[in-house]
Amino acid sequence: MTAAYAIYFASMVLVEEITHSSAQMGLMIFASTLPGLLFGLLAGVVVDRHERIGVLVTSNVLRTLVSLGFLAAVRFPKPPFLLPAVYLSNFVLSALAQFVTAAEGATIPRLVGSKQLLAANSLFNLALLASQGAGLVGLAPLLLKLGGPQAVASAAIVLDLAAVALSASLPREEIRLQARERRTLAGLWADFKAGWCFIASDRPVSLATFQLVLASSVSLVLSTLAPGLVARSLGLRVEDAAYMAVPVGAGLGLGLALVGRRGDRRRKESWVNIGLLVLGGALALLPALRQLEGLWWLFFLLVAVGMGFGFSLIIIPARTVLQERPPERMRGRVIAAQLTLSNAANTLPLPLAGGLADLIGIRRALFLIALVVVGAGAASLYRTRG
Repeated sequence: MTAAYAIYFASMVLVEEITHSSAQMGLMIFASTLPGLLFGLLAGVVVDRHERIGVLVTSNVLRTLVSLGFLAAVRFPKPPFLLPAVYLSNFVLSALAQFVTAAEGATIPRLVGSKQLLAANSLFNLALLASQGAGLVGLAPLLLKLGGPQAVASAAIVLDLAAVALSASLPREEIRLQARERRTLAGLWADFKAGWCFIASDRPVSLATFQLVLASSVSLVLSTLAPGLVARSLGLRVEDAAYMAVPVGAGLGLGLALVGRRGDRRRKESWVNIGLLVLGGALALLPALRQLEGLWWLFFLLVAVGMGFGFSLIIIPARTVLQERPPERMRGRVIAAQLTLSNAANTLPLPLAGGLADLIGIRRALFLIALVVVGAGAASLYRTRG
């Protein structure tokens, strides 16, 4: 993931330097998000039909080949082909990430067991946060200054090869998860539907899926509204919006540490309910902070930490529910169905949130979002009481 994020950042820099076009930048970002919708369900079927460590190894080998292709494109650039090569590289890397994510999510419960699953998921998500920071903030900017996109691509190849070796060292599954069905369209369609049907039929899984989709949508809405909130409501510079991520990330880390160490002291549903209420409360306070005199920024830091804390208390336990409850043979399809639903839902909040904020103001829009989150927490508390 560090390699993929580094190539993503280098691609954004290349597109800006070559085109100076926001439309072209949007096309590059679209090429990185579209595979989540196109390949999410297929990834779940592949993961459940084949040995999962084999899927991880194969995906990482293909990532290495994509990084090699990216290196060739930036090492021997040809104007008509460079941008398509950049878009294609990010598209394929994002598509492969769907298979890796489903395989990892389905494999972790087998490797660690149910008693350590919450702690393992917390550690795993801390590693994902670290990989994002290492790729976007650490590795890519430094290597772009030292050696340009070629240096980024070379480092990505080394990291991809390391991922191949690490995934190959994982213990293989000793038994086949299910007998191989005939490769018919009817069998493939049945596999596609299986994840959705299980989510719809299992109440805790359907609730956890809704909570994960809600958390994902709210995080995107916040990223959309953050520049306007900073400039129009808090009276700061637009570029200061990036600093909002620091206390939110600290809150995420605190929540992950808490769930990892103390997760077994409460039901997973209880952790999610607390996370929803904390997140909703922090969102409700966010628009009013600028009205405070004096050290309003200190309260802002506390609220931002609370937001990250709430997100982590929602995501880790809800994701653990999705790993625990499905039968092992269809775990990958359930996880992939949830990810596909999140990707589909995330396409709506971006334009809607911006339009709503322009219509009624950012503060009121944030307060309405807070009411939705608190309402979801109250409804979940009612459904899971006892």
